[in-house]
Amino acid sequence: MVVFPIMKSLTRRALRGPLHPVRPVVAGVAVAAAAVLATSACGQVPSPSATSTQVGDAGTSSSTASGPSTDTNNATSSATSSAPADRHTVTSGAVRLEASMAVGLPQHPSGNGIRRMPGLVVEYTLTNTGSAPLVAYDVVPDDLGSATVPQDVNPEHAWVYVESGVLRLSKQGFAPAPGVRFAAAPVTGARALEAGARLTGRAYAVSPPTLDVPGDSFDAPRAAVGAGVEQWQFCVQVGERTGTLRAVPARGDVLQAPTAAPSGDDLICTEPATIPVA
Repeated sequence: MVVFPIMKSLTRRALRGPLHPVRPVVAGVAVAAAAVLATSACGQVPSPSATSTQVGDAGTSSSTASGPSTDTNNATSSATSSAPADRHTVTSGAVRLEASMAVGLPQHPSGNGIRRMPGLVVEYTLTNTGSAPLVAYDVVPDDLGSATVPQDVNPEHAWVYVESGVLRLSKQGFAPAPGVRFAAAPVTGARALEAGARLTGRAYAVSPPTLDVPGDSFDAPRAAVGAGVEQWQFCVQVGERTGTLRAVPARGDVLQAPTAAPSGDDLICTEPATIPVA
């Protein structure tokens, strides 16, 4: 049994993305920027708001392609092409996930002089149509292992890995690796999803995509993102709200929740779609 006396994972992950030199863990998939993001979510982590919704049977899903959005209030989310975005709707129990998937630009970190490179972008809405409060584990730190969520956590960050031959952009937790214990329970970022309420958010991954998962202290997929991967999907972990969750300082809408691997139907995923290629 290995005991980690500090709260951060001892395995350093390679930093990836438009703000760091890319040190690919595996061979990337050649994906050209050729689509326009077709929704108008702002990309910030918003407070949940109530909404009236109707959904179909649990476990249903659908997808459509749509043209570019005419919204001019979200110019930073658009790429330079007019190719349609894939729209997906998935219903699992009391949770409905609506996602628009395309090639686009990141919105975070914000600031002048930051070079933004086109990548894979998902804009999504989660709706709680049930009567019980839920939690969406969709504010993912760049790494796991700390007992606190940083105030400057990037709300667009998502894990990137391959599952059953499909590229996943996933906002979720992971269980510690076998034999690993932490001095303090590691946490991830979450948001309250009250009964009858909805949340909006964004996910971004560099293109070509590279493996982005927690270090070896966590039980996470390690398969290469190979050139043969042709489909992708978006996943998000949503579960029951139990106990009292602390708010992240200066980020009152973000909660600190113990990180754990999703169980049962907690991980909601869109149907696989073809990765956009020019």
